[in-house]
Amino acid sequence: MNGAFFQNSRSRTYPTEGLLTWWEALLLLGSGSLAVVLHQSFSLPLGLPGHHGIEWMALLIIGRSFSRFKGAGTLASVGAAGTAMLPMFGAAQDPFIWLIYLLPGPIMDLAFRYLPKYAGTFWFMSILGGLAHISKPLFRLFITVISGWSYGSFRFGVVYPISSHLLYGMIGGLLGALIVLGVHRLTKKPN
Repeated sequence: MNGAFFQNSRSRTYPTEGLLTWWEALLLLGSGSLAVVLHQSFSLPLGLPGHHGIEWMALLIIGRSFSRFKGAGTLASVGAAGTAMLPMFGAAQDPFIWLIYLLPGPIMDLAFRYLPKYAGTFWFMSILGGLAHISKPLFRLFITVISGWSYGSFRFGVVYPISSHLLYGMIGGLLGALIVLGVHRLTKKPN
């Protein structure tokens, strides 16, 4: 041993490409917080359950797609859940709102982990946005059945809120996919 370092000093047993940097963690937490702020800022009584899934799922798809961290969706959802716990952002009206914001991120992380072959495709991100967003009415239905807590989105039945959340989540996933694939196309080096 002469004390000289090898050319490649990184260990293959501990991959560094999936590690989270502090600025990436702040961006992911901030994107989740931004979704809650946008929801409260543009909270119009349209009578369309789930229409805020457009911006929420778009931000979640964008954050999850650009990050190499395997828990990126969960981290963005933690940012949203933490912001939603503040009284000015909905915790006063719905004590379960933080959990509702927390659910879509792990769903996205699991889908990206177990279906990596499809993770970069346009249709996958759109469908995933819809499926992650229906966790909101499904959890609210669970809360209603278990505790009797009444949600106004179920006043016309169960099918309408679930299908509208699916539709708006898919639109948000589609918007996120367009942004992700557009940025990848712009940054792709020509041959």
